[in-house]
Amino acid sequence: MTKDPLPEDTEYTGAYRHRGHFNFPLIAGIFAFALLSLYAFAAMATQIDDDLLPGNELRIPIVQALPGIDGGSDKDRAETIDERINILLLGLDQRLDDASDEPYRTDSVVIFTIDPFAKTAGAFSIPRDTLVEIPDGNGGIYSQNRINVAYEMGEYTTLRGYPGGGAQLVMDTIDHNFGIPIDYYVVMNWANFIEIIDELGGIDVTIERYAYDPAYADCSFCYDVYPVEFVPGMEHMDGLRALAYARIRKSDDDFRRIERQQAVMQAVARKALTLNLFDVGKAKSLYDQYTQSVRTNIPAIKVPGLALLAKQVGLNNLRTVSAAAATYPCDCGPAAVLSWDPVKFEELKAQVFSDSILIQEYARVEVLNGTVVPELAGDFAGILRGRGVSSEQILIDEYADGLLYDTTIVIDVNNNADHTASRVAEWLGLPEGSVISGSDTRAANFLDTSAEVVVVLGADVHLPLGSFAGTQTGG
Repeated sequence: MTKDPLPEDTEYTGAYRHRGHFNFPLIAGIFAFALLSLYAFAAMATQIDDDLLPGNELRIPIVQALPGIDGGSDKDRAETIDERINILLLGLDQRLDDASDEPYRTDSVVIFTIDPFAKTAGAFSIPRDTLVEIPDGNGGIYSQNRINVAYEMGEYTTLRGYPGGGAQLVMDTIDHNFGIPIDYYVVMNWANFIEIIDELGGIDVTIERYAYDPAYADCSFCYDVYPVEFVPGMEHMDGLRALAYARIRKSDDDFRRIERQQAVMQAVARKALTLNLFDVGKAKSLYDQYTQSVRTNIPAIKVPGLALLAKQVGLNNLRTVSAAAATYPCDCGPAAVLSWDPVKFEELKAQVFSDSILIQEYARVEVLNGTVVPELAGDFAGILRGRGVSSEQILIDEYADGLLYDTTIVIDVNNNADHTASRVAEWLGLPEGSVISGSDTRAANFLDTSAEVVVVLGADVHLPLGSFAGTQTGG
């Protein structure tokens, strides 16, 4: 039985008000809902990408300019130390037969820093006996002590109950004393170290200097001491052998031990970067070993993204620096204690945490004093060191061959150090585009040099103030 057609003027209360005509408010609502859904998805996707895949910078062109959307970054480098990813590695002085619930100090204090934009990284080692102020967690200072006792204090002894435990106390101590904010920590002991290296299948370490210990021991309550010897050259090491290489110091000192520890860390990184991240079985085995062997506050969901970023960085873009050169023995108590020179410490710190591209370019800079002001070139060299240019990169001429100059100039001698030259000009307050090339006639008298960048300080020069004390890490 068929229904009679409705009259043309019959009204619906549903999707159509008139037969054959769209309900435009409803269609507009559906369209608005779709746009809002896309907006919410884009916000969520870009934030997740930024959080889980640092440096990946997902871009969604249609909506990236809207509020709440991470539109990706056009930065070529981290502009401040806070834009870096800083991970603290603490190696506990816990021998193979020591109980796991006893107080231990940190034998190794290393900060790994990654610039997710420039895809560069660094490792900065702090000697364990460095004298620091240890905060009390309430905005004050609890005491002065060696940095290697901070973990023990916050985890087990005098500051037990410190918010976040011993690892957080070390992080806060480093930030308070050295101005290095830490995002994550990883804590491991000797047994963990051995297990991870063995899981990797061993590592290949380049031994730079002869090292020897006639009575090495890797346990506390055994008398099984034995000699260990390391001869210069390449050696494949299992976990136990690598541990001995990283620990011994009988034939030299703690500073050389830091160098050996950095060599081992580089070898571990080199081996890890050869792994196939898409080998699910091996990845799971390594991840299981990682989760069983270390204490960390890195969320498990972030580990793959950090691993991918490390793969993108590669070992060639990793720079290792020790703060040992800024320390000196201090008669501050019964135990061995190292005080430190703040200016020198900042110079070494800048070699890892400052402008990543400048560090990577590693251009030599010659500074000529073309004024009547004595030691001006040396003063500017100090500023350069505080901004990440190492002493080995700097040449100084306080007399500029006896000539005086009215105007300050910066020369990119071979046109292959443009970033360094531009930053130097910026630090001198010169206008953008003021760097000249080696082919410029004004550069003719300054090309007899081994440097890639030449700076001629003229009578118009104004050296920047605040050359150290926190300015260099911000680039």
